[in-house]
Amino acid sequence: MLKFLLAIFLIGFVSGVEIDFDCPDEIYAGEEFECDIEVDDGDGKYDLKIEVDKKRDSVLKIWDGETWDSGYYYVNDFIQKNEVVRLKIAEEGRYDVVVKLRDGEWKEEFDAGKLKVLAVEDNGGIIEENTNSQAVQISTDFDEKEKVIDLDRKIVSLDGKAVIEDEWDYVSKDALFVDWLPYLLCLFLICLVGIMAWDKF
Repeated sequence: MLKFLLAIFLIGFVSGVEIDFDCPDEIYAGEEFECDIEVDDGDGKYDLKIEVDKKRDSVLKIWDGETWDSGYYYVNDFIQKNEVVRLKIAEEGRYDVVVKLRDGEWKEEFDAGKLKVLAVEDNGGIIEENTNSQAVQISTDFDEKEKVIDLDRKIVSLDGKAVIEDEWDYVSKDALFVDWLPYLLCLFLICLVGIMAWDKF
């Protein structure tokens, strides 16, 4: 009976699907970026959903192979083991990322950390407001001798305060569980050996 309970207890530790979600450090609003997603201990092909908000008209768009689709919906039969995901986020800000996998009735969601999306400052033109309160883009003409300067990507602070790049000390619940798993397993085995030794004496 004890062996049966031990087997059931240990199966709970090894049967879970895990993911590794890796995105670039610098992400700019409205620009495409790629993230690597890897599924460990999975079998079959999963539907994938990457969620940064709960809105149907999500700020996140995901490339499904043919079109840019809202992050609100699953992309069917997208990932098996590892895949590169093409994404776009329309607005700057900080977003909590949740990765969801689905296979038929089975669903699992993973807290994948945070993304910081920066604004893009466009120096290539002037934005003016016309009488109808609509923004009009006025392009500038360049001579052949003038050089076109690339977009200057930096954070602009409107309130005059200095922007300090901070480091996140955020660890997801799944990562904490995985970090503590060897210690829990060792503690369980020590208790099990103690119980078995107690029964013999």
